[in-house]
Amino acid sequence: MIMDNMWIEALKNKYRFEFKGLINVEDLFDLKLEDLDYIYKNLKRDENDLQVDSLLDANKNPLKGELDCKINIVKSIFQMKVAEIEKAKIAMANKAQKEKILAIIENKQDQELSEKSIEELRKNLR
Repeated sequence: MIMDNMWIEALKNKYRFEFKGLINVEDLFDLKLEDLDYIYKNLKRDENDLQVDSLLDANKNPLKGELDCKINIVKSIFQMKVAEIEKAKIAMANKAQKEKILAIIENKQDQELSEKSIEELRKNLR
């Protein structure tokens, strides 16, 4: 299923997900990774329950398409959230590195300043 179609289908058909009652697609974005994983596991269990070993009527269950779409939506949101978390971790590490460098620069400037003679310091005051 194409990614854009997945979202359109979910909105058009008003898909709901079982999690402490019924929630909609938008609510999935507010959940923690653990909660998304819980929903995913339940959907996969439902998918396994739908699969019947039969030569007749294979893949003709109308719920299969909806279930596949729901599984892909939950996986997609999970992956988005993981990417956001990784991006935030990288940003925090970069910020910490930048602050560390700025602190070292400040210390070196203070050290250079303290090594100057009194005359040089007085000249800098003017």
